[in-house]
Amino acid sequence: MPMELIFLGTSSGTPTRHRNVAGLALRSGGAWDLFDCGEGSQHRIAQTSLRLQRLRRIFISHLHGDHCFGLFGLLASRAMDGAETPVTVIGPTGLEDMVRTVLSRSATYLSYPLEVIEVAETGGRVQEDPTRTVDALPLAHRVTSFAWWIRESDRPGAFDAARAADLGIEPGPEYGRLKAGETITLADGREVHGIDLVGPPQPGRILIIAGDNSDPAGLLARTGPVQVLVHEATFTEDVVAELGDDQGHSTAARVAAAAANAGVGALVLTHFSPRYAPDAAFGAGTPSLPRETGRTIGEVRDEAQRHFTDGLHIAEDLAEFELSRAGVLQRRDSASGDG
Repeated sequence: MPMELIFLGTSSGTPTRHRNVAGLALRSGGAWDLFDCGEGSQHRIAQTSLRLQRLRRIFISHLHGDHCFGLFGLLASRAMDGAETPVTVIGPTGLEDMVRTVLSRSATYLSYPLEVIEVAETGGRVQEDPTRTVDALPLAHRVTSFAWWIRESDRPGAFDAARAADLGIEPGPEYGRLKAGETITLADGREVHGIDLVGPPQPGRILIIAGDNSDPAGLLARTGPVQVLVHEATFTEDVVAELGDDQGHSTAARVAAAAANAGVGALVLTHFSPRYAPDAAFGAGTPSLPRETGRTIGEVRDEAQRHFTDGLHIAEDLAEFELSRAGVLQRRDSASGDG
């Protein structure tokens, strides 16, 4: 079953005409998780095939408004949609007080159980079940911020049904026992070992979805290679030089170089400063920025490509990606997604 990544917001700080603030859905099967929930996230969700009733977890990387101000409205809308299944919200210390206060002061009633899990500044395991683990990794930012290190469990190897048939084993309960690695005895007394009919385990997929962070190399030093890294690239190097301060954020060059050095399979950049207009929109007579700077998203792409080439993606709102069982990331819609 593929994993789907659906970007709901790719701007930093404030939305623009073309980009909402932070939000990313990760769907596997029908159920899905949300990573950050900036203001307006539910409007973007309404433009996708995502259903609020199938939402199970919300991971908030940090408590800056562009990453969490949409949370309260989304929780309320899910209740108004009649959802009854529980939702878990996971994030830094202070998150529960924020959520409970807004819901209480606004007299918002939820029709479903809500659990809020606060993560210590040092991070740690926040989810573990038979299918995957999720760890919170502390990042370098102006406030407590986390990356979510998602590791899927290894899957059993493929069962060789053709070889089983050659051995005279009919489909049925014996197949299940053999797939589980058991040994069975056939009617003629032969013993067949399940381990001989099952291929090697298939490694689970590994990805990182990071919040705001000025030290991507430090992050990847803790995890080793991953198949997919979703990471902010708020600025380019020349903008940081102009500002004289990275403000706790990364540049495209910084992230791309770290990803290349760490052997990352696919890099998806997001959380771009509003100063970067879409390539096609800039100069077309349609204002796209709160303040015109003359910069375009192409500068971000070009800077990253000098360090990381194959597997580089520049995220757009509503862009959808598919991560195959083999760990290969591909964009699913027709647009290029690179500007």
